[in-house]
Amino acid sequence: MSKDDCSSSGAAVLSFLAGTVVGAAIALLTAPRSGQQTREMLSGYGEDLVDKMDNLPAGVREYGETAIERSKNMIEHGKNLINRGTELASQGKEFLDEKKEALSEAIEAGKRAMEEERKALSNIMKEEE
Repeated sequence: MSKDDCSSSGAAVLSFLAGTVVGAAIALLTAPRSGQQTREMLSGYGEDLVDKMDNLPAGVREYGETAIERSKNMIEHGKNLINRGTELASQGKEFLDEKKEALSEAIEAGKRAMEEERKALSNIMKEEE
């Protein structure tokens, strides 16, 4: 039996069990019983489910554990990617802030130089008159 077949079988069994639990819960909640009777039945179904889970084949249980572990790893990897992205965005913002500051300083220096040239030209014009 291939790994894909095992995965498909495990998923089918887990889906069946989940469907059974949901169906039983809906039936219990909609049936005309007292709250005490419903709680007792739910407790009994819960105990039955625990027994059934204990009797699952090792392959299905292993598939579930593997799926859970892979999910945890994917979540951790996602968190790491988000943190790295945040860090890169922060670095990019710092870089842009530095370049913006340098550009502002260059513009101000250009304005001062133009003003000095204007004054110098104005003085030359006054001297020639």
